[in-house]
Amino acid sequence: MRRKLKRGQSLVEGTLVLFVFLCFLLGIADCAQVLFAHQALVERVRTAARWGTLHEWQGPEPIINLVLYGQTQQPPIASGYLGMTPANVVVTYRPATPDRPDDETLTIAVVNFESHLFSPWLARTLVSSRPVLVSAPMVSARLASPNPKQLF
Repeated sequence: MRRKLKRGQSLVEGTLVLFVFLCFLLGIADCAQVLFAHQALVERVRTAARWGTLHEWQGPEPIINLVLYGQTQQPPIASGYLGMTPANVVVTYRPATPDRPDDETLTIAVVNFESHLFSPWLARTLVSSRPVLVSAPMVSARLASPNPKQLF
Protein backbone atom coordinates (compact mmCIF):
# COMPACT_ATOMS: atom_id res chain seq x y z
CA MET A 1 0.00 0.00 0.00
CA ARG A 2 2.84 2.42 0.88
CA ARG A 3 4.45 1.83 -2.50
CA LYS A 4 1.32 2.97 -4.36
CA LEU A 5 1.11 6.11 -2.21
CA LYS A 6 4.74 7.02 -2.98
CA ARG A 7 4.12 6.65 -6.70
CA GLY A 8 1.07 8.92 -6.47
CA GLN A 9 3.00 11.46 -4.44
CA SER A 10 5.77 11.57 -7.04
CA LEU A 11 3.21 12.07 -9.81
CA VAL A 12 1.55 14.99 -7.99
CA GLU A 13 4.89 16.65 -7.15
CA GLY A 14 6.13 16.21 -10.72
CA THR A 15 2.92 17.75 -12.09
CA LEU A 16 3.20 20.76 -9.79
CA VAL A 17 6.85 21.34 -10.65
CA LEU A 18 6.12 20.97 -14.37
CA PHE A 19 3.24 23.48 -14.11
CA VAL A 20 5.45 26.06 -12.38
CA PHE A 21 8.23 25.49 -14.92
CA LEU A 22 5.87 25.94 -17.89
CA CYS A 23 4.41 29.12 -16.36
CA PHE A 24 7.92 30.46 -15.92
CA LEU A 25 8.81 29.51 -19.51
CA LEU A 26 5.71 31.24 -20.93
CA GLY A 27 6.50 34.33 -18.87
CA ILE A 28 9.98 34.46 -20.38
CA ALA A 29 8.48 34.06 -23.87
CA ASP A 30 6.06 36.94 -23.21
CA CYS A 31 8.85 39.25 -22.02
CA ALA A 32 11.01 38.31 -25.00
CA GLN A 33 8.16 38.94 -27.43
CA VAL A 34 7.41 42.39 -25.99
CA LEU A 35 11.11 43.35 -26.03
CA PHE A 36 11.53 42.11 -29.60
CA ALA A 37 8.43 43.95 -30.84
CA HIS A 38 9.55 47.19 -29.21
CA GLN A 39 13.08 46.97 -30.60
CA ALA A 40 11.84 46.09 -34.10
CA LEU A 41 9.43 49.03 -33.94
CA VAL A 42 12.20 51.41 -32.84
CA GLU A 43 14.31 50.26 -35.78
CA ARG A 44 11.41 50.77 -38.23
CA VAL A 45 10.79 54.29 -36.94
CA ARG A 46 14.50 55.11 -37.04
CA THR A 47 14.74 53.92 -40.65
CA ALA A 48 11.67 55.94 -41.65
CA ALA A 49 13.09 59.04 -39.92
CA ARG A 50 16.36 58.62 -41.78
CA TRP A 51 14.54 58.27 -45.10
CA GLY A 52 12.38 61.29 -44.33
CA THR A 53 15.33 63.49 -43.42
CA LEU A 54 17.25 62.62 -46.58
CA HIS A 55 14.34 63.20 -48.98
CA GLU A 56 12.41 66.35 -49.70
CA TRP A 57 9.21 66.69 -47.63
CA GLN A 58 6.36 64.95 -49.49
CA GLY A 59 3.84 64.88 -46.68
CA PRO A 60 3.43 62.31 -43.88
CA GLU A 61 2.04 59.45 -46.02
CA PRO A 62 5.36 58.01 -47.33
CA ILE A 63 6.82 58.01 -43.81
CA ILE A 64 3.71 56.39 -42.30
CA ASN A 65 3.84 53.76 -45.06
CA LEU A 66 7.52 53.09 -44.33
CA VAL A 67 6.76 52.44 -40.68
CA LEU A 68 3.70 50.29 -41.38
CA TYR A 69 4.61 48.44 -44.59
CA GLY A 70 8.37 48.88 -45.10
CA GLN A 71 7.87 50.82 -48.36
CA THR A 72 6.77 54.33 -49.31
CA GLN A 73 3.65 53.17 -51.18
CA GLN A 74 0.79 51.41 -49.42
CA PRO A 75 0.35 47.91 -50.88
CA PRO A 76 -3.16 47.01 -52.10
CA ILE A 77 -3.67 44.24 -49.55
CA ALA A 78 -1.56 44.40 -46.46
CA SER A 79 -1.85 44.74 -42.74
CA GLY A 80 0.36 47.10 -40.79
CA TYR A 81 3.54 45.96 -39.08
CA LEU A 82 2.69 44.13 -35.84
CA GLY A 83 -1.01 44.92 -36.35
CA MET A 84 -0.59 48.70 -36.35
CA THR A 85 -2.83 51.12 -38.25
CA PRO A 86 -2.08 54.59 -39.65
CA ALA A 87 -3.70 56.05 -36.51
CA ASN A 88 -0.77 54.64 -34.50
CA VAL A 89 1.86 56.66 -36.40
CA VAL A 90 2.07 60.43 -35.88
CA VAL A 91 4.41 62.40 -38.16
CA THR A 92 5.22 66.03 -37.34
CA TYR A 93 7.16 68.22 -39.74
CA ARG A 94 8.48 71.61 -38.65
CA PRO A 95 9.69 73.63 -41.64
CA ALA A 96 12.56 76.07 -41.50
CA THR A 97 11.74 79.68 -40.71
CA PRO A 98 13.42 82.81 -42.11
CA ASP A 99 14.91 83.42 -38.68
CA ARG A 100 16.29 79.86 -38.44
CA PRO A 101 16.84 78.45 -41.94
CA ASP A 102 18.67 75.36 -40.65
CA ASP A 103 16.00 74.40 -38.10
CA GLU A 104 13.92 71.99 -40.19
CA THR A 105 12.84 68.98 -38.07
CA LEU A 106 11.00 65.71 -38.60
CA THR A 107 9.44 63.88 -35.65
CA ILE A 108 7.86 60.41 -35.80
CA ALA A 109 5.93 58.93 -32.89
CA VAL A 110 4.23 55.55 -32.57
CA VAL A 111 1.45 55.81 -30.01
CA ASN A 112 -0.86 53.24 -28.39
CA PHE A 113 1.10 50.24 -29.65
CA GLU A 114 -0.55 46.96 -28.61
CA SER A 115 1.45 43.90 -27.54
CA HIS A 116 -0.34 40.56 -27.59
CA LEU A 117 0.79 38.01 -25.01
CA PHE A 118 1.10 34.22 -25.25
CA SER A 119 0.34 33.33 -21.65
CA PRO A 120 -3.18 31.99 -21.11
CA TRP A 121 -3.51 33.65 -17.69
CA LEU A 122 -2.46 36.97 -19.24
CA ALA A 123 -4.14 36.39 -22.61
CA ARG A 124 -4.86 40.01 -23.22
CA THR A 125 -3.43 42.99 -24.99
CA LEU A 126 -1.04 45.40 -23.33
CA VAL A 127 -1.18 48.95 -24.67
CA SER A 128 2.12 50.76 -24.33
CA SER A 129 1.68 54.07 -22.56
CA ARG A 130 5.06 55.37 -23.72
CA PRO A 131 5.36 56.30 -27.40
CA VAL A 132 8.28 55.32 -29.59
CA LEU A 133 9.59 58.77 -30.51
CA VAL A 134 12.33 59.73 -32.99
CA SER A 135 13.15 63.32 -33.88
CA ALA A 136 15.78 64.28 -36.46
CA PRO A 137 16.98 67.41 -38.25
CA MET A 138 16.26 67.53 -41.97
CA VAL A 139 19.06 67.81 -44.52
CA SER A 140 18.88 71.22 -46.12
CA ALA A 141 17.94 71.15 -49.81
CA ARG A 142 20.92 73.32 -50.70
CA LEU A 143 23.29 70.89 -48.89
CA ALA A 144 21.74 67.79 -50.46
CA SER A 145 22.15 69.03 -54.07
CA PRO A 146 24.49 72.03 -54.14
CA ASN A 147 24.49 74.42 -57.07
CA PRO A 148 27.85 74.02 -58.88
CA LYS A 149 28.06 77.78 -59.37
CA GLN A 150 27.93 78.30 -55.61
CA LEU A 151 30.84 75.92 -55.00
CA PHE A 152 33.39 78.05 -56.92
